Amino acid sequence: MNTQIRSRESAKTRTNTSEGADLHLRSISKRFAEFIAVDQLDLTVPSGTFFALLGPSGCGKSTTLRMIAGLEAPSVGSISIGGQDVTQLPSHQRPVNTVFQSYALFPHMSVLENVAFGLKRKKDREAMPKAKAALELVELGHLATRKPAQLSGGQQQRVALARALVNRPQVLLLDEPLGALDMKLRRQMQLELKNIQTEVGLTFIHVTHDQEEAMTMADVVAVMNEGRIEQMGPPRELYDLPRTAFVANFLGKSNLMRGEVTGGEAGMLRVDVAGNQVLLPAERAVSAQGQIMVGVRPEKMHIAATPDAVEPGANLLSGTIKDASFTGTTTEYLVQVEGIGLLGTFSQNRGQQPGNVGERVYLSWDPVHTFGLEGSENAAAGVEES
Repeated sequence: MNTQIRSRESAKTRTNTSEGADLHLRSISKRFAEFIAVDQLDLTVPSGTFFALLGPSGCGKSTTLRMIAGLEAPSVGSISIGGQDVTQLPSHQRPVNTVFQSYALFPHMSVLENVAFGLKRKKDREAMPKAKAALELVELGHLATRKPAQLSGGQQQRVALARALVNRPQVLLLDEPLGALDMKLRRQMQLELKNIQTEVGLTFIHVTHDQEEAMTMADVVAVMNEGRIEQMGPPRELYDLPRTAFVANFLGKSNLMRGEVTGGEAGMLRVDVAGNQVLLPAERAVSAQGQIMVGVRPEKMHIAATPDAVEPGANLLSGTIKDASFTGTTTEYLVQVEGIGLLGTFSQNRGQQPGNVGERVYLSWDPVHTFGLEGSENAAAGVEES
């Protein structure tokens, strides 16, 4: 293990001669006939950031990546990297490299030859030493002489990453790079990618539809929907305080309830939700008057058989269990609350459960975990179809 750490640190010293660069997109749009894929997008990614574009298929995230790479030309707007306007530059003249879901390795070449290929075409005299250093960085130096067919999917992806890094781009673009891997290997590679990005200090732009992947690796996540950014920020901030129903539903699960603000004091709003009083911190609400949508994450809720178990000052609702799904460490409950609908919550499997299907239970949560959205929001926005 110590040998691996030393070799990766050594590789970093040899390969990290150029740092990442700021990326600026200014009023970028992309139109295909009558379809607008990206709509007036403004975005700044600071140097050295691991940045994720997250969204469902067709939201414009891959088109945005392709415009940064120079594989698509924007209909309007400009792109600059490290202060240089690259909007009109062809892809091969931009300081970027792309790692795709398909590894696109040359089957007849060794791993080392694959990594060195681009440098050799440029007649770089240091092509082989640089390729060896890049392989050490991704911990594959011991497999340099093998052919791609002799590697696992995760190893092939690391070779593709080394091939991109060896060119020392200022920005590395990752287009669903882990999509072809199984779940266990994908999680392992998530940690590997984050560690490598931290070591080399480059700007990483990662496109994915996988919420867990984005939250695990990225410093900043931009949630895209219909060609626009719905919300952008650190993963925890987006999860804890979504500002639209789309973000609340797409980034995890949310219980959303319509209500009306009836008053407020001491920084808290009182909201009437189907005859129940729900407290909400005013600073966590997009709107502080009239009709609003109240939200709370399922894991913030507690479920109990009696109201006696509810903490003083907690928001409280009651309903009937409609479904209980055992998931191993927890059981997920769907509770029908009159006037509101189905709400979801989890209970740790540590002994006696709060109730069975058809029985009445009580849902409670600390008001500080409540968030408020505009009342006109579509409660189903961002819910992925099964």
